[in-house]
Amino acid sequence: MTVIKSEIAKVNTEKSKYLKAPREKTIFYRVAVFYLFALYIMPQYFGIPNPIFDLTTVRVGIIFLLIFIICDYDRSVDFVSMIKQEKMSLVLLPYMFVLIYTMVLRADINAFLNPFIEILEMYLMIYVIRDSLGVDRAYKLVLGFLTTLIILGFYESFTHKSPFFVLMTIDNLPIEAFVRGGHYRVMSSCVHSLGYGLLLIAAMPFVGYDVEKKEYNILRRPLLLIGVIVNIFMTGSRSSLGIMFGELFLMLILSERKYFRQNMFYLTTSITLFAIVVFALQKTSFGEYVLLQLTSVIDSVFGTTYSIKYGADMMALTSSSAYRDQLKGIFRVTWLNPILGYGRKRAFSGVVEGHVIKSIDNYYIAEYIRYAYPGMFAYIFFLVYMGIKMLVDMYRTRSALIRAMFIAGVCYALHLYIADSLQTLKYLYIIIAFYLCADKTPYVPPEGKSKYIGKRVSKYVKK
Repeated sequence: MTVIKSEIAKVNTEKSKYLKAPREKTIFYRVAVFYLFALYIMPQYFGIPNPIFDLTTVRVGIIFLLIFIICDYDRSVDFVSMIKQEKMSLVLLPYMFVLIYTMVLRADINAFLNPFIEILEMYLMIYVIRDSLGVDRAYKLVLGFLTTLIILGFYESFTHKSPFFVLMTIDNLPIEAFVRGGHYRVMSSCVHSLGYGLLLIAAMPFVGYDVEKKEYNILRRPLLLIGVIVNIFMTGSRSSLGIMFGELFLMLILSERKYFRQNMFYLTTSITLFAIVVFALQKTSFGEYVLLQLTSVIDSVFGTTYSIKYGADMMALTSSSAYRDQLKGIFRVTWLNPILGYGRKRAFSGVVEGHVIKSIDNYYIAEYIRYAYPGMFAYIFFLVYMGIKMLVDMYRTRSALIRAMFIAGVCYALHLYIADSLQTLKYLYIIIAFYLCADKTPYVPPEGKSKYIGKRVSKYVKK
């Protein structure tokens, strides 16, 4: 009888476990969707303000996910194991060490907490993709969120006010509308129009990946691509626009070869028509704005002054160029400690080569100020490691998804050379999460002729 009772109890326990599982998984799935929504769309200025720790929408999502993970033994083990098994975690250890000693020696909790939360966001993103959402579903959600932002960007360009401002409950962030050359600069859910440019640079390669066919084609979603390009123009950011052209080139050459001729025809036709329209409307507000943006990029690269003809300020143009040169002088000032950074407790303001600098439009220099050489080099090492790893896996697997993430990650990292992160690092970490969750099965060319190897039969193909 004792044996029978124990068996019945065992059956009841198993039955209870499996009856609860579907509901728990459904709730966790919904929390995961909410987390991704908050991470991608919701502004940093929406939440519950607190002098020490603002409870933003993203942080609410983090708390919900951690409650599910901590309260479930299996999830806790899986989450910790995931962190341990990722080689990326070892690469991040030097950076984490710098964050900790800067926090202690500068008595600045945010020196550790802010970047730690962003890195935690990345690990949680990896976990929810692998455990609940799946790569394809998560990718479709991101495309849906991106489409929403693009539509709202067009709306903002007409109203000259971000629709997300109605959600502002945290007012300790430096947020304001920006105008350049008499034109409003779209900023969407970001704290600055340049931040929206960074977001779009990180997002644009997502447009080309075909989730069903597992192929990459720059013109897979032409309307969404056009929407992203137009929104980048509307940010009024020269740096974002310049990076965009390089990114489009990478998207073109890394598309599937079978689409190359078709893409070249459509792109050549589109560029020609665009040039004709802009030339015909060059005296209108639209034509002047487009030419202002294009010539501003040319002026920034070659040191010319073509943009003045279309409304650019000569003084602002000259000071912008001089400012870029002055930033490099930060490495030579003697009042910055090269081993121990300032931390994040106070905003940077100082005299560099006889000029007062209050903002740092270079993320890597900003990292030097916050965490000195150890922090800057540790983070650059992390980015280089991830870039090389993506490149190797892109060649080894021929994965279209990894191609998209490589383009997005590299272009975003390059953009950080001419802009601070402006609270957009989460979009880089979303890119890394998708890469780490992507299928990495090695590519095996078809037997016989291969478009990659020519007429030679691969030695890896089994006969």
